[in-house]
Amino acid sequence: MKRLWNSRPMRFVRDFAALYFSARVSRSAAELAYFLILSFFPALICVNAFVAALQLNLDQEIQMMGVLLPESVSSILTDYLQYINTNRSAAMIAAGVSVTVVSASAAVRSLMKIMDDINGRVKYPGILSVFISVAFSILLLVTVYVSMLVVLTGSRLFRFVEQLLGLEDRLSSWQWLRFVLLFALVLLFILLLYRMTTPARTPRQPVLIGAVLASVTLAAASGLFSWMMGLSSRYSLVYGSLASVIIMLVWLYLCGHILILGNAFNYVLHRHKTQPPGK
Repeated sequence: MKRLWNSRPMRFVRDFAALYFSARVSRSAAELAYFLILSFFPALICVNAFVAALQLNLDQEIQMMGVLLPESVSSILTDYLQYINTNRSAAMIAAGVSVTVVSASAAVRSLMKIMDDINGRVKYPGILSVFISVAFSILLLVTVYVSMLVVLTGSRLFRFVEQLLGLEDRLSSWQWLRFVLLFALVLLFILLLYRMTTPARTPRQPVLIGAVLASVTLAAASGLFSWMMGLSSRYSLVYGSLASVIIMLVWLYLCGHILILGNAFNYVLHRHKTQPPGK
């Protein structure tokens, strides 16, 4: 039993669990979920304006959300999108962009703080962290826009490539390929986030393994969470009209955990590779 307890896999699990509690990952995930939900609805204003500018179909946008989100969450977002679609104005779009950048930058600073706690050092001190967080929140908006562009307009490009190469109906279905590309965009974003928040070390701390694990877990956990919420229609009896918002908060809290733990995995893995056993 003692040999099993001191084995390399068990030491990894013990160090990972110790880091989870010492860095207060649960509290940081809750803070991250709070700032994310503040930026969620203003970001939808920006996304809706982007979709309208490209003259895309709002129904496609709603259908895509139904695949990624629990039914109760997608229903409240559908109502919200339909409202802003009929009441769109320049002032609303400007307010949406401003609130999104402010809230998203606060979420990024929260994430940077927990990454600093995990890595044991501050990478961006003082006012520099504010500039970095604002820049990264803008990058987040750009990533969302590109993702929407890939998912909603990619079928046109896909058909064009088929016709150009004379491969009509011979390539894989776009319905599946677009989600592969969307996953690749999410993975790229998480990779950039982990690299940005990881201090320079020698040897350099890897980020790819944790980023891939976080991306796969995010997709699997979101699908599982959506399925579990779909099994029950009684949670509205507990929270009433706030049920959809509570479910969204729980979902964002879960996503925050996964995002933080992906880089925690990178840190523990790096420490085990560079430090002798027992340290």
